[in-house]
Amino acid sequence: MTNETETETTAAPPPTPTDAWRAALSSRKTEVANPGAVPAAAVSAVDDVSRRTFIRASFWSGLGLTLLGSVGTLVDYLYPRNVRGFGGPVPAGNVKDFAKGGEPKQFAEGQFWMANLDPAESRPGGSGGAEGLIALWRKCPHLGCTVPWISGFDYEGDKGWFRCPCHGSTYTKAGVRVFGPAPRSMDTMKIEIDGAGNITVQTGSITLGGPDNPKRATKI
Repeated sequence: MTNETETETTAAPPPTPTDAWRAALSSRKTEVANPGAVPAAAVSAVDDVSRRTFIRASFWSGLGLTLLGSVGTLVDYLYPRNVRGFGGPVPAGNVKDFAKGGEPKQFAEGQFWMANLDPAESRPGGSGGAEGLIALWRKCPHLGCTVPWISGFDYEGDKGWFRCPCHGSTYTKAGVRVFGPAPRSMDTMKIEIDGAGNITVQTGSITLGGPDNPKRATKI
């Protein structure tokens, strides 16, 4: 029995598993997707492209820097600095070292012969009437053989000539070709003389030989 003042209540039955399942499905259907969300797959693809671009850019940049460095090193190695010997200025003594009309002197370092021409030397193999110093490249214009001065060589009754040992090209003391297959006379080099009479031959400044070789002599 119950008191009259008590309210008779009936306990609600517990939810069944089926009701809970239906409630869960209902709540999922009513959810709204976040419009600003980026799918994980899309993010992964963007990251992958960026990574490949970075790697490619790094590779080409590194390759370019390597090639640039190699070229710079090569240019630095080949660039002439304080050139000595053939191709640059070569000291050739003093004007007092060369007697007028004397035999030519060889300077192996600069690959040239130096002679002090005497205008009074009228023989065929002599100065050709020129006066002063002349520097002759010892290389034969024919095939590049080294041409020696041979004081005892006789050509047409006259002794003292430049004579190529390879093919017989023959030149006067001033380097003028008189015989042989050489296409021209011996080449000449620029001569500089300072106030003290010191001689410098610019072996990098070469003029092709010709009949006017005697006129190129530098007066002292």
